[in-house]
Amino acid sequence: MSFLIAKQPIFDKEGRKFAFEVFLRKRDSLYEYPKEVPYNRATYVIIEILLEQGIDKVSEGERIMINVSLDSLINKALESFDPKKLVIEIIESQIPIGEVLYKQVMNAIDKYIQQGTIFSINKEYLKDEKLTKIFEKTQVISIDFNELDKDFVDRLRKTGKSILISKIENEKDYKKAQAYGDYFQGIYLEKPIVLKEFQAAPYLKSTLLKLMANIHRAESIKEIADVIATDVGMASKILRFVNSAYYSPVREIKDIYQACAMIGSRNLKNFFFTLAMNDYISIENPTLWKKSLIRALIAQGISEIIYPKYKVESYLVGLFSLIDRILNVDKIEFLKEIRIEPVVIDGYMGKNETLKMILDVSIILEEFISESSDAQTEAKENVMENLEKSLGIDKEILIQIAYDAYNKTNSLLNI
Repeated sequence: MSFLIAKQPIFDKEGRKFAFEVFLRKRDSLYEYPKEVPYNRATYVIIEILLEQGIDKVSEGERIMINVSLDSLINKALESFDPKKLVIEIIESQIPIGEVLYKQVMNAIDKYIQQGTIFSINKEYLKDEKLTKIFEKTQVISIDFNELDKDFVDRLRKTGKSILISKIENEKDYKKAQAYGDYFQGIYLEKPIVLKEFQAAPYLKSTLLKLMANIHRAESIKEIADVIATDVGMASKILRFVNSAYYSPVREIKDIYQACAMIGSRNLKNFFFTLAMNDYISIENPTLWKKSLIRALIAQGISEIIYPKYKVESYLVGLFSLIDRILNVDKIEFLKEIRIEPVVIDGYMGKNETLKMILDVSIILEEFISESSDAQTEAKENVMENLEKSLGIDKEILIQIAYDAYNKTNSLLNI
């Protein structure tokens, strides 16, 4: 899948460059967004390019403006940049977000503003209830030239907002826009500049799953590097990342082991998870991925209380519990292929009764807090009482573990 990454300057009233907007465009059109790419994935792609090329180089010393969907505002990757260098234009979420995540988003906005980030929102999104609430926190309102409305602009002026007018195509447009706006953008002022053609490097899903599993128990960086080296797509991603402006190595790194050593095990874990989340939005069964992660976190929470020795194994038992349905494979054969620890496989087969029990409880609790569950309140109460007796864990604690897993999953998956 190929895209163009382009940038286009934004000017102030004096004709000085205020910022550069960076955006995705179709390979054969600088003026058309590739509709097959969800907005939240575009955020990842743009961040990757900015890290690779360096934000100061791309911005020519000014700010960078990027479009960030509401559900991507808590994306940790944004924290890689100096907040004083950012103008974040908030766009609508492509997936529903609950109140818990919405509060986290609002907190993130407050934090960025305190650190010097400027927030913008387009006039068209003010019809959305959640985005309307963000209006008070934004400093800039962007308006397409053909949507200019004097009454609306006059009302904005009273709120102290700055106005960015885009899609200015000729001198006549520009003269009119100057009477309304504070910032200006359009092909009349300067056309978009292609930064790079971005080719998404393909990699095997099984490689990513193998890495996510092994990173928990690998005794050395070399074990992880050896797995990466078997997949040219994954290897290219690691090398491109470590040679990016984010790490700025003295000389280009071409060795997979050296790259992994520089990144470090903790950052590798985050990198793999970011890749998984990036793919999450385009896979066929996203609900199954979500259920799997909830089960993994529940299993881990239960194991920490009753069997700490199996904390990692419990997490993996939950994580891969639906892999047969997600990838349409034989679960046991697949897990053997990616060399999951035998004790985890024993959990699925019932040979390890402790892991089998933890998985069964995790499934029950995941279904208990699932939004799609239609179980009656009384039946749910009976289920929790039975679990309390069999595990020796207070049912309120079990419920809290389940809801914590559910909320954390929603945050991690930006839902």
